[in-house]
Amino acid sequence: MQKKDLNPAERPAWWHLAIFRLGAFVLIPLSFFILIELALRLCRFGDPGSAIVEEKQNGIVYLHGNPRFGYRFFPKSLAREFTPFRITVQKPDKSYRIFILGGSAAQGTPDPAFSFGRILDVLLKTRYPAGNFEVITAAMPAINSHVVLEIAKDCLRYKPDLLVVYMGHNEVVGPYGPGTVFSPFFNNLSLLRLIVALKATKTAQLLSLALEKLRVRKESFSRWQGMEMFLAKQIRHDDPALNTTYSHFAKNLQELNQLSQKKGVKLIYCTVGSNLKDCPPFTSLHRNDLSEEEEQSWQKAYTKGTALEASGSYAAAIEAFLHAARIDSVYAELQFRLGRCYWIIGHYLEARQRFKRALELDTNRFRGDDRINEIIRIAAQGQANTVYLADALAEFEKNSPHGIPGNELFLEHVHLNFKGNHILAKTVFDQIEVLLPNTLKDQKAEETTNMGEALCAEYLAYNAVEQYKIAESVLNNFIRRPPFTNQLHHSETVEEMEKTLDSLKNHITKNSFDQALRDYEEAIRLRPSDWWLHWKYAGLLASTDVMQYQQAAVHFQFVRNALPQYADAYLMLGLVMGKLGRLYESIMFNQKALEINPTIAEAYFNLGLAYQMQGNIDLAIANYQKTLSYQPAHPRAHNNLAVIYYRQGQAAKAIATLNEGLKFTPEDMELHYNLAIMLSRTGKKEEAVEELRSALRIEPNAVKIQAKLNEWTGGNEKRAITNQAR
Repeated sequence: MQKKDLNPAERPAWWHLAIFRLGAFVLIPLSFFILIELALRLCRFGDPGSAIVEEKQNGIVYLHGNPRFGYRFFPKSLAREFTPFRITVQKPDKSYRIFILGGSAAQGTPDPAFSFGRILDVLLKTRYPAGNFEVITAAMPAINSHVVLEIAKDCLRYKPDLLVVYMGHNEVVGPYGPGTVFSPFFNNLSLLRLIVALKATKTAQLLSLALEKLRVRKESFSRWQGMEMFLAKQIRHDDPALNTTYSHFAKNLQELNQLSQKKGVKLIYCTVGSNLKDCPPFTSLHRNDLSEEEEQSWQKAYTKGTALEASGSYAAAIEAFLHAARIDSVYAELQFRLGRCYWIIGHYLEARQRFKRALELDTNRFRGDDRINEIIRIAAQGQANTVYLADALAEFEKNSPHGIPGNELFLEHVHLNFKGNHILAKTVFDQIEVLLPNTLKDQKAEETTNMGEALCAEYLAYNAVEQYKIAESVLNNFIRRPPFTNQLHHSETVEEMEKTLDSLKNHITKNSFDQALRDYEEAIRLRPSDWWLHWKYAGLLASTDVMQYQQAAVHFQFVRNALPQYADAYLMLGLVMGKLGRLYESIMFNQKALEINPTIAEAYFNLGLAYQMQGNIDLAIANYQKTLSYQPAHPRAHNNLAVIYYRQGQAAKAIATLNEGLKFTPEDMELHYNLAIMLSRTGKKEEAVEELRSALRIEPNAVKIQAKLNEWTGGNEKRAITNQAR
């Protein structure tokens, strides 16, 4: 039977079919997603996706940073965290709430206790002693404007009066930047923002967990390795992705402007500063179209220039370098050498131009360039009476020799020293004074009030001991590691910093520690509710130089009470309880730390040590192994595990454990020494002697090693080994 054709009136309209197909293709999956999301939320699955979370205690609702917020942007093993803070949801009467946003430079790396936000807090409370200021640093290392925008959205929910933004260095290497290792780069900003929003959902967390359990997704890095993770991600100055990055940055700032204006919140953007004079580029690349013949000519001129520079013939070196630049001017290191030569002969304008060009051509883009600061300045002109500019870069230049920022203000490439942070804080403070409400302006103290660097150092207990600790951290955690090891004149930089460190150390005596303790006691008297002061004071009390563990516990308890969700407070309480022999309490506090943050290697180590002291060897082994899964470079965990295995009669396993430890920390004296002892006891005397020699080269004055080596070799090697070490 022939099918009857439908007449046109009976045929479904094309748009009916289109709607039906759209519903089938989009609405059904969307409905399914919403149902799953609702079910997961009802089951309280997963972690909150917001930057700030609420908690209720004694009928009061508090805010604190979400320690797992970073999971939205980083693999879990690499996730960064906020500096801890805790404030009430309900703003105190007549208070002025300020959130500081940005990356590690805003956070105050390497020691957030001396960040510009902390100094700003001192300046505000000194100039306006009757005011009630809340200065909250909600910054996080390695993040850029894609992340900061999400943090700002959450901050704006809690009635801030002001947002202060200091960011721009991580736009290329931060999440979703073209030079990052954390996530793919997207040209389409709308798609990027959709992905960021979806990652906050419980459904995304469930999918991520499933992939993790099934081992479908393998991360490039199992642990945080700092800036060296980005070495392979080189971005040229003319890479099209850079223009997209600048565009994303500008649009993110525009979005932040609109959000702030909608909420009636003031916004201060800060230009960002970098170390120009004393930070050579991390990596350099020749131009893409350089021929082999041109490269040979370039290299000949460059080599000639470096030889002339080394001999002190700077004018002649400049001529040779300029000849090389006429062949290929985009090699960043060449521009930096020109800058140094111009600096030495006193041509500071040319030096400044070359140093800036070296930064722009650096293919490991860890420093914000002029385009970044131009975008910041334009954004600050966006809305009158809402958005303001604190031109920190201009102030850094004013406070630098010949207007070229260097080590006078910076610890390495972008992180500020105390003086630099004070300049930044004062620049922001000057802008805040313009926009404060009259009710606060009327409470201003006398203009003669001391606002200097020394006053801020006193209030924050920044002293010789803290200065030494920061210098040591910069040398060991930055300068001695890639990509700094790739920099021009790296060995000279290390040598100079070692001299500075030795000089600082030589001035630190028993009296210095006593003075540092008094500094903290006085600072706590002036600012008794400042948890940072209690934290730093407790850390000094618990150090091997002071060892007042009972008193340290009192101040760590203060921090725990002030910040109940701060995992490190429980970690340190666990540590000092272990030192006091209170093993049950040590275990309890370390377990609590891991409940808040299950990735803290040191908490697993402390548990392993406590269980080992209790004689619970199986749990000790399990926790030492867990330590090494999160932090393979943990020599004490390797040592303790090896001792346990040896005592269990597993000498081969003990030796293998020590050798594994030396792969990660080859300069650890105890690993070499213990390996020597175990090799000797298993009959491998020659190998044991070699390990003792290695240990003695690391610690030439170690008496126990010298004694053991004399015993094994008949006393013939002590002088030779010691002289070799020197």
